[in-house]
Amino acid sequence: MRTRIEVTPATHRPRVDLRGDVLAPRILSATPAGAQVALVGTQMVLLAGDSIGIDIVVAAGGRLEIVEPVGTVAYGGTGRSRWEVSIEVGAGATLIWEGQPFVVSDGATVLRTTDIRLGDGARLLQREVLAFGRSGQHGGDLVSCLHARSADGLPLLIEDLDLARGKRERLGVLGDDRVLDSIIALGWRPEGDIPAGPAAFELAEPGVLLRQLGREHAHQPMDACWQAWRGQDALSGRSPGPATAS
Repeated sequence: MRTRIEVTPATHRPRVDLRGDVLAPRILSATPAGAQVALVGTQMVLLAGDSIGIDIVVAAGGRLEIVEPVGTVAYGGTGRSRWEVSIEVGAGATLIWEGQPFVVSDGATVLRTTDIRLGDGARLLQREVLAFGRSGQHGGDLVSCLHARSADGLPLLIEDLDLARGKRERLGVLGDDRVLDSIIALGWRPEGDIPAGPAAFELAEPGVLLRQLGREHAHQPMDACWQAWRGQDALSGRSPGPATAS
């Protein structure tokens, strides 16, 4: 089960290649430089044993904003499920993706991977919210791997997290918290002050990892940071126009 979103800028309207069934991409708006696309679930995911792949390509000079109307629940059962994301952002291109909560319910075993390639001058702003357990649950096991590199292979952010039961409760991991909220800026450094609460990690190459832990998804102040950072790297302000989807 694989979904693909590819955006190529053009003089009058972008070329937007959309493919997917379980996760169906839908164009919300477009400018000559790019598009805003929603990822819409058409059936229940993520079931035990499911393997979901998402391929994102933003061609040189293009812009793409991905919207998730709702979050994702990884359900318990027999077998490990996989959630694999591949992102390629071309030279001078921009990707903005605000992910909704990814909930790991009791009995679930999930491998979640995100591989990112950034071209010269490319910028990425992405949010990931990992939550353990639905209401009244402790939550299952998750391994989350995010590997971001430049086009020539230079590491930008490499992070492998083993958040299985018995490991994530350790001091220095999650402890008593059950929500890991992260905002990732790569290829640029956001301006402005960061409010009290989240921890900000300046990366060696231009970029910032902003992170907040909590027992619940508190939204603030991460929502405020997201809106402020997104405003610095928003899609083109030109009026939305038609796009060609295939």
